[in-house]
Amino acid sequence: MPPPPDHEGRSRMDASAPRNDVIVQDLEGDRWLVTLQGEHDVSTAAAVRAQLEAIFRTGTAVVVDLSKTSFIDSSVLAVLIDANTLTEEHEGKRFGLVVAPDTPPERLLRLVGLLRRLDVFRSVEEALAEFDDDDVVSLRRWKDRKQRIIKNEQAFRDYNNRRLEAEDVAPTDTEELLPFVCECGDEDCIETLAVTAAQFVEAHGAPNLFLVKPGHVYPDVERVVAEQPTYAIVEKYADLLRGTEEATS
Repeated sequence: MPPPPDHEGRSRMDASAPRNDVIVQDLEGDRWLVTLQGEHDVSTAAAVRAQLEAIFRTGTAVVVDLSKTSFIDSSVLAVLIDANTLTEEHEGKRFGLVVAPDTPPERLLRLVGLLRRLDVFRSVEEALAEFDDDDVVSLRRWKDRKQRIIKNEQAFRDYNNRRLEAEDVAPTDTEELLPFVCECGDEDCIETLAVTAAQFVEAHGAPNLFLVKPGHVYPDVERVVAEQPTYAIVEKYADLLRGTEEATS
């Protein structure tokens, strides 16, 4: 078992090693805030994992604050991924990260594609507001986020369909590369990809298939069904797609 937090919510860690400080706070509404200060690598990964596992045995919503973290390595990333996976597999549990822009953790998370996979916030206040202590409100926000992602992707797909119709090229053409916008759920994404008309048509063989840049995937709403060096085809989970259609009808 990890050491229990003291009266200030601070883990009883070795005061002589502040660079690896782990601060744990039990907040109202069954929410926990875990702040990683300084540098964290294989030497602290086990302790962080033990803290998160202990919290998840009693709590439902955990926010890990990396805004004061100067370094994390792959072992700590594995801990964060496992924590997120646990919440995806257990309804009602929530996990989020607070990541400051242009910091070593932010650059590493962006490099490995985790900024899109995990719930990432820019401030502790924003994260805790999202993890509302009212379960009904919190779950509703979670569902609304998924629907926003799907609506964004459908809008990009509709744009690409119009783009293809405007091209003087046959839908079966396998030679000419055409530029299309990434159909990921990020409404601010401005990246493009190049595929042939035939590849584009094949990638949209069903209403729940979308064409995205590699790494532009939201695992909580979709899965990758095919991947090439320059693009991936993702499939939306059918129940979420139906929910979006019902919400807009």
